[in-house]
Amino acid sequence: MTPSHQGDLLDLLAVLIAGGLVALTVTGHSSTPRILLTLAFTFYVPGRAIVANWPWLARWSEAGMAVVLSVALLSLAAALALWAHAWHPVGLAQIEAAICIAALVAATVRRRVRPDHRTA
Repeated sequence: MTPSHQGDLLDLLAVLIAGGLVALTVTGHSSTPRILLTLAFTFYVPGRAIVANWPWLARWSEAGMAVVLSVALLSLAAALALWAHAWHPVGLAQIEAAICIAALVAATVRRRVRPDHRTA
């Protein structure tokens, strides 16, 4: 499997996780799948959106960097929301998911437009 195809599959997985989480939160389902999607989102999706757009971060470990960046970014976003007295966890998750989906789509399009582009 080429790195481009692997990146596309990882991005698709992240988009499916984020989209599934948004769908379950919008419909108001509170269930085990929502909890599992929330955990997968928290530990993978935002970091994957960053790693997909800055591939040089993946030199250390694609999965490892995605986890570290996800936890760091979501912790920062939560702290800022609390500090601004704008705490709404469901709304915050939906905004983060929308931003992540847009970033993942942009990364996939960039890989398709410039397949020979290497950053490292």
